[in-house]
Amino acid sequence: MDKYTLKSLFSLLCLAVMLGSCSKDTDSLELHSNPGSSFLDVENEGYVVALTAQAPPEGQIGTWQVYMGENGEFEDVNNPQSKFFGEPGKNYLLGWEVSAGKEYEVATINVSFMPLAPVILNTSSDTLYNNISLNLKAEAPKFGAEGRWEIIAGKGGRIEKAESHEAQFIGIEDENYTLKWFLTYGASEESKELSFRTDTLRAQAGVDRLDIKTSKNETKYCNLEAFLPAGAVGNWKIIDGEDGTVHSSAEANSLFEGVADELYKLTWTVQIDDFQSIDTVDVRFRGKWGVWTDPIDGQNYRFVEVNGVEWMAENYNGAINPGFGSWYYGHAERGIIVDGYALETEEDRKYYGRLYTRTTAYENVPEGWRLPSSEEFDEMVKEFGGYTYAGAKLLPGGESGLGFNSGGTLIINNPYDQAFRNTFGGLEDFGAFWTSDSSDNGLIRGFYADSKSNDVGLSIYKNSYALSVRYIRDVQ
Repeated sequence: MDKYTLKSLFSLLCLAVMLGSCSKDTDSLELHSNPGSSFLDVENEGYVVALTAQAPPEGQIGTWQVYMGENGEFEDVNNPQSKFFGEPGKNYLLGWEVSAGKEYEVATINVSFMPLAPVILNTSSDTLYNNISLNLKAEAPKFGAEGRWEIIAGKGGRIEKAESHEAQFIGIEDENYTLKWFLTYGASEESKELSFRTDTLRAQAGVDRLDIKTSKNETKYCNLEAFLPAGAVGNWKIIDGEDGTVHSSAEANSLFEGVADELYKLTWTVQIDDFQSIDTVDVRFRGKWGVWTDPIDGQNYRFVEVNGVEWMAENYNGAINPGFGSWYYGHAERGIIVDGYALETEEDRKYYGRLYTRTTAYENVPEGWRLPSSEEFDEMVKEFGGYTYAGAKLLPGGESGLGFNSGGTLIINNPYDQAFRNTFGGLEDFGAFWTSDSSDNGLIRGFYADSKSNDVGLSIYKNSYALSVRYIRDVQ
């Protein structure tokens, strides 16, 4: 049996008691009370209903009464279509009494209003990752209700704009907090809880963006992508890179202006009360070069677009099968250096990259890339004037931007060495790069670049060689 059935039975009992106590003479006067329909689960502005009782005939008086329920009132107790005001979450039993002299009759209806239903839109979490503050958000109060935030557990915290459904919580590091969002209307009040633990404050400047594609205008623009914690102040500062401008240094998503192919490093500083944190981000606009980041080790490689193909403009440097399938120049067991020097610094190693066996280079291509074929090398050379004229354009400093440098070669178990040692030669003078052409009797085509003569071309190398690698891919 539901609550409204119980209330109806109660109203009938009340009616029976009242009728039994009256001195009505049904033979002398006919009274008829018709209160109209009940109103259940009402939710509207002001929590009000327009009653629909039937007006009594002339000489009789109708009066509304509240038999059950708190804080309800009528606009006009004698108006059969009076407005009745209640409160959310309350159930009322209303009686429409029709009387004449000492005689009367009453009938009842039920009126109920939906309860307040506070909703917090923040996702409840044990920890606020990298933060000590939170932008609070709840569903806005409606139908005349009022809302407020309160801290009910946790020390050192405060709430700004606590009377708004969109407020700001600011706490201290590593503290457990419980907050409540209250909805209030008249004497009715409901609340919802949000519990979390704060973390340490850490600025979040966004991810590095090293290949931002924009229009071909000389000046480039992008929006920065930092996060400004609730209640914090922020500040951008350029610490590396020329001709850059942050247009609104206090805004997390400020417009940033720069020039192509310039690497900018910016700091984003956030401060809340006595807590401060700084993070950095690298930003670069594409000009001649794009930049690809190897997901395996995080190394960055510039690339150049030529005829719908993107060519790495730096020698590959991934540590694939080191000591067996790839080597830095001058570093191999039983190795000797014919000319040049062993690469020791990170700068030299990044510039010249590793020397790879053909099998290692072919079988460990980064996802989305491939070894270029000899035909693709040939088409690239033709784009820059052919083999007679392309050399200076393709070597370091040339207008192509490809910069085929002289990383030398490694001959494994060199048969021309009396001890069959591993022989390094050609650093700073000569570079050679594997193609994808299939092996024929242990001979494979490679592309060479001679920095002494500015000569480039295709040649044949044995499987016993280790050469530099430039991967390519179709334009992304």
